[in-house]
Parts: sequence; C-alpha cells; structure tokens
Amino acid sequence: MIITIAHGAGDCAKSIVADNLATLRTLSGSKLILLDNDARHSSLDWSRARRRTADCTPVTVRRVSGKGMQAELENLGFHYQDIVIDAEARDCMGSRSALQAAHVTILVIDLDQLEQLHEHELSMRIQLAQTDNPRMRTLVVMSCRDVQAAADKVARVKDFVSKLDAAELFPYPLFCGGSFHQAYQHGLSVCEYPAAHPMTIKAMQALSSKVFASH
Repeated sequence: MIITIAHGAGDCAKSIVADNLATLRTLSGSKLILLDNDARHSSLDWSRARRRTADCTPVTVRRVSGKGMQAELENLGFHYQDIVIDAEARDCMGSRSALQAAHVTILVIDLDQLEQLHEHELSMRIQLAQTDNPRMRTLVVMSCRDVQAAADKVARVKDFVSKLDAAELFPYPLFCGGSFHQAYQHGLSVCEYPAAHPMTIKAMQALSSKVFASH
C-alpha cells in the first residue's frame, strides 16, 4: 500500500504526520519504508534522531529524488508491504509522481495557516492525479495549535473537501501543541512520547486505523 502525505496548507505538520503513520504501521508488524521527498529532509532528520533514542523500533527511511521516484516505487513494491511518502510541498515532478502512485493521499491542512490554502490550485493537482490514478482516495487531515479548533476554519475546510472528488475529511483535528513537535525532535511518534497530549495520541491512532483499515 502506498500512502502519500501531501501539503495542503502549513506544511510543518506534514512530515510529522508521515513519520507518525510510518512508526505506528511499523510497530504493527508491517514491513514498511518511509520515503523522504521533502526538500527540507525532515523525515531523514527525524530518523537520525530516532536512532539516537534508546529502545526505539527502527523505521526504515530513504531519501528519494523527484526524478527517481517512479523507478524507486516500482522496485520497492517488491520488497515492502507499505510505502509512506513524505512528499515535496510544492507542485513538482516528485510530488506529482507520489500522488500518481498513491492508494491514499493525505492532505494536511494547518488551520492556523489557512492563508496558504489555495483551493483552486490544490483541487487541480488532486484532479490531475486522479485522472492518472483513479484508485486514489484522498483524506484531508486538519491540524491546529489549540485543543478546540475554530468553527469557522473547520467550516472552510469542510467546504473545500466537499468540492473534491473521492475526498473525505478526517473528523478529528490533530492537536499540534508543543509535545507534537517535541516528540518529532526526539525521533518518536506521539504515541511513544510520555508527554504527548492524550487527544493527539487518540487522533493519530484513529488516523492510522483509518488509513490502513483495508490492508
């Protein structure tokens, strides 16, 4: 199964969501690889921090370029049950290849950075990917710094999702408080981090179950 984590708005949470899903799926026993296609190499940095943290189950992470994405995916499909792609935030060869290969695409939208949500441009990217990849499901995930998401911001995202074909809104916004980023800095998932907010843990576990429910 190929899961692509893509930029919706406010891409700081995108890589953390990718890292968390990869960890939870690995801990469940899947043979998984996480591909870092992000220009900032965020998932690679996270994996280095994870190797320095004692008693952590390793998560296989590999850097992949846009030009090499398609060939890499074809090869890795023979060796891994699941592939999670931390895709490049901008519209480019790598991000397009990641969308075209995905069984599930997750768009992470930061409610605190909705000014970055360019609905028309993002809709066109998803529609083009679905033309080439009609099996792709799109799951929109909201993140926010406050425990209670602002109703008007949630309404805007719901309206955006309603205009996308084969798209679904994950109902539980991820509370991205300080522990969300601190867990990342230690190379951990929020479910492994003792100080993580219970709501964040619950939402991340629910998201993982949702994404991998049919596999």
